[in-house]
Amino acid sequence: MNQRTAAANLSRLSTLDINPWHTRHFKERGNDQRGSYSRDRDRIMHSDSFRKLQYKTQVFVVHEGDFFRTRLTHTLEVSQIGRGIARILRLNEPLVEAICLAHDLGHTAFGHAGEHALQELLKKYNFEWNSNAHSLQVVDELELQYCEHFGLNLTWVTREGLARHQTFYDVPSVKDQYDIYAQPSLEAQLCNLADVIAYATHDIEDALVAGILKADALSALRINIWDTAWRKANDEYTKSQRQGFRPGVDKQQIVFKRAHRHLIDALIRDSIEETKARANKAGVRTVEEVRGLNLPLVALSVEVEGEVKRLLDFMMGNMYRSPVIARQSSRASHILHSLFTALIENHKLLPVRIQERIDAGNEPAQEIARFLAALTDRSAVDLYTELFEPTERSFGHKIL
Repeated sequence: MNQRTAAANLSRLSTLDINPWHTRHFKERGNDQRGSYSRDRDRIMHSDSFRKLQYKTQVFVVHEGDFFRTRLTHTLEVSQIGRGIARILRLNEPLVEAICLAHDLGHTAFGHAGEHALQELLKKYNFEWNSNAHSLQVVDELELQYCEHFGLNLTWVTREGLARHQTFYDVPSVKDQYDIYAQPSLEAQLCNLADVIAYATHDIEDALVAGILKADALSALRINIWDTAWRKANDEYTKSQRQGFRPGVDKQQIVFKRAHRHLIDALIRDSIEETKARANKAGVRTVEEVRGLNLPLVALSVEVEGEVKRLLDFMMGNMYRSPVIARQSSRASHILHSLFTALIENHKLLPVRIQERIDAGNEPAQEIARFLAALTDRSAVDLYTELFEPTERSFGHKIL
């Protein structure tokens, strides 16, 4: 079987709009001409939680500058990468887009610092915090878009993609109905990979622009995928200069952008070829056979995955744990710890809808954690200011 045939066979392994994959908690009314997964995608895009991503931190807090990625722009890049690969591999593109757009709905304000803060806080009450599990709670329960029921009423396979989201830094939610197969859908596997490709590449660009990382330090690692991307970017700039000087072009900025582009391209190409090769070797013919494999089909090659891991390990030590990010994380932790303590001691400080959930018998610590997770960076700071730094201008936040 050649690579062209393997690619064609992947279309038969895509998730169709049929039972059991498109089942929902509540029966749908009316005659909607869109497919099930297109409806999922549209509901996610119109949700409150999706819009809030524009003011949630990716790595640099939102107010640090207009250039740096937010959780929303990261999500859009994941979706774009996922759609592009899905189209080439002939997988279900609307389903990939739906999972990609929703994969970070459960993340807190202040990026991973906020997530770690909630993990610490809930541990004292013998609870755990898992952002994937919270993403499910968001789409199943916390989003209020319908008069008849809570949640967005998404299909089973979209919800599975959220529960089974997994990267170097994200772990799947606890074992439940979404863990009945060894592997999730190919579309969910693709979202997992697109997330890694997105943050591994755009975090490098953001760090270079911020001056936290130096290109020479990355080159000293002797990582082929980066060295190739960096060389291509510099060669392109040199060639363009020979063709005629263009005023107003910052060499450093344009080279950073081009290296980012070439790095994404290399990872996408590698993932496509590796996925085709794995499908060919496995010889799977049905979706059920794909789900029964020991390893995912959609993946980077072993060599390239190792290089990406080396890049991320370097980023962890030199960017994510840098003094600038450490100070941001310390500030975020202080804000969330202070808010949680104040709210757990006095429920009357919470919005009425959260008080009602607690009065109905829900665990206060969990409800307060969910409330804090729904806040953006800005609204968390607003609430902190109102409670601990009261002024005549600190009462205008929109969290009630």
